[in-house]
Amino acid sequence: MRPDPEIVEYFSLIPRGPAIDLGVGEGRNAFFLASRGFEALGIDSSEEAVKKCKKEASKRGLPLRAVVADARDFPIDENRYACIVCSYLLPFLKYSEALSLAERIKRGLMSGGIVFVRTFTTKDPSYEKLRKRGLLEVEKNTFFSPKFGMHFFYLEPGELRELFSDLELVSYAEGYSLDITHDQPHYHGWASLVARKP
Repeated sequence: MRPDPEIVEYFSLIPRGPAIDLGVGEGRNAFFLASRGFEALGIDSSEEAVKKCKKEASKRGLPLRAVVADARDFPIDENRYACIVCSYLLPFLKYSEALSLAERIKRGLMSGGIVFVRTFTTKDPSYEKLRKRGLLEVEKNTFFSPKFGMHFFYLEPGELRELFSDLELVSYAEGYSLDITHDQPHYHGWASLVARKP
């Protein structure tokens, strides 16, 4: 379980202080931070993911807290976090929820704090597939899937950078690449941002 490459590359820019991983999953990014001395908290709406995360953290002897919570209403204290990770959480929110979370993330960073965001864009092949299936578009680029009982949301190219334009940009990239980490190999259109609060 490798951390996102941006976290490894720009780790040295993160000031000392607490870190939070929104949508921690099974813990790959949070493990990296905790193993380097950060007071790390991971939240995820999946009980199964949090259970696996806790088990692996215990096995590794890492000081990582993981809790079951919904990022949409989880209280992010203002000016608290040295690092906030939001890796592939936005694709499962609605457009309005993604905008709201971005604002809460910015407020939650301490001065000099770093945010790491990865998400899917409308260049992702699944975006066109959902459109062609005729799924209900409930908000901008947001589709609801009755089959999975969840939303799928895609940012426009450049839109992630605009969401965090009031922070100092450290790194921004968009790409199209093959994912071989789960299921059958498939492609994704993605955007990645690293930014610092002045």
